[in-house]
Amino acid sequence: MYQQLTLTSILGLMAYVVIIWLVLSYVTNRKYHGDRNLRFYFNTGLFLKLAAGIAFGLLYEFHYKWAGDTFYYFRNACRLANTFWESPLSYFKILFDWVDESNVGSIDISNYNPIVYWDNRSGIYAIHRFVSVFAIMGFNNYYIISVLMNTFLFVLNWKLFRFIIEQFPKYRQIAFISFLCVPSVLLFGSGIMKDSFTLSFSGIILISMYRLLFEHKFNLKYIFMLLISLYVVFQLKPYIVYSFVISVLAWWGLYNIQHVKNKVLRIMVFPIIIVVSAVVIMYVFSVMGNLAGGRYSSVESMVTSASMSQYDLRQDYYEGESFDIGSYTDISGAIMLMPKAIVASWYRPYIWEAHSFAMMISGMENLIMLLLSLYALFRVRPFTCLNTITKNMFLVFALILSLIMAIGIGLSTSNFSALVRFRIPLVPYFLFLTLYVIWEHRKQVKEKQA
Repeated sequence: MYQQLTLTSILGLMAYVVIIWLVLSYVTNRKYHGDRNLRFYFNTGLFLKLAAGIAFGLLYEFHYKWAGDTFYYFRNACRLANTFWESPLSYFKILFDWVDESNVGSIDISNYNPIVYWDNRSGIYAIHRFVSVFAIMGFNNYYIISVLMNTFLFVLNWKLFRFIIEQFPKYRQIAFISFLCVPSVLLFGSGIMKDSFTLSFSGIILISMYRLLFEHKFNLKYIFMLLISLYVVFQLKPYIVYSFVISVLAWWGLYNIQHVKNKVLRIMVFPIIIVVSAVVIMYVFSVMGNLAGGRYSSVESMVTSASMSQYDLRQDYYEGESFDIGSYTDISGAIMLMPKAIVASWYRPYIWEAHSFAMMISGMENLIMLLLSLYALFRVRPFTCLNTITKNMFLVFALILSLIMAIGIGLSTSNFSALVRFRIPLVPYFLFLTLYVIWEHRKQVKEKQA
């Protein structure tokens, strides 16, 4: 189980990669026959995704010596996959979460006992089930499972990339850089971890909500996509569902206000749309809060949960990777720390705070992000940045999402290792927003000079 890089497994891994590459290359060559750039983006993005998944495994196997959650998830997913071969009916009952105290005696638990993982507040039971699908085809080998899993997740990432360039046809390059090439997002979003699934499925939440709310395509395809993606992300990390759903609903409200052409009517409709959007957001907030066991059912409970999480991640057993933006016990204290939380989520660890290879990658990336932000603020100027953003409601959505997630993550996280993983769903949107503002400014300057 623990020796993954044998000659047999390497040959099997190479065979899987070749087959996947040939099949997907054939499909993309036919689908994007007349678009050479899209074929390049697809092939490059797929290569980076698969390479990042293998690199993540090598890093945790040889540098961290099999320590970390990734191998814990892997081993249990393999045990659950073994159930498939011995008792398929038991496996599917566990996979679709049909097992409870009343029927657990009717399934085979010789390989995997779901009773141990019923308390799914940390998403452990869910990640075992999701990874087990790929473990069945991966012959209990970490790297083969990683390649299969990341091939599937890349298809979801590609759907998000196509959605972004649909909104911004002239900005393919910065969309490619932002959504398919960010080093920390690739590395920490490609391992056998919860973050890999939440990153990819959160993009499907965005796409399906957009098709339903903005384009009014009320068909089974998008309803099914939304329900599945909500289920997967909510099972693993509910706060990501909150962030995306609330941000999209805010975008929907502003979009409807913007499309009222008559100024007098817009003034009259504005409070109605705001109230309707607020009511919908509060209802969603309440329903998902109850489903999450009360941890997110109110602002007070969220602040309490975040404060406890922050305190735990500052403890000595995290071996010097913790940082401190300050403590709080109530809403007013949390509000006072919000600016520090946003800065931490967007730009930390700073390059001088990185004490490992993985943190160094994030530190260098954060330095670039900080320099880009400073360029936008002082060269483009804040008013121009805001004016550019408000001209496109997707950019407003990206800003709202970046702020909501940054506040939540910054207030609840005081450990760099956790921070760089928790924030990966927001990084592509924040980077795209920043690059778009700079790109637009440079384009306008060139037009004036011409």
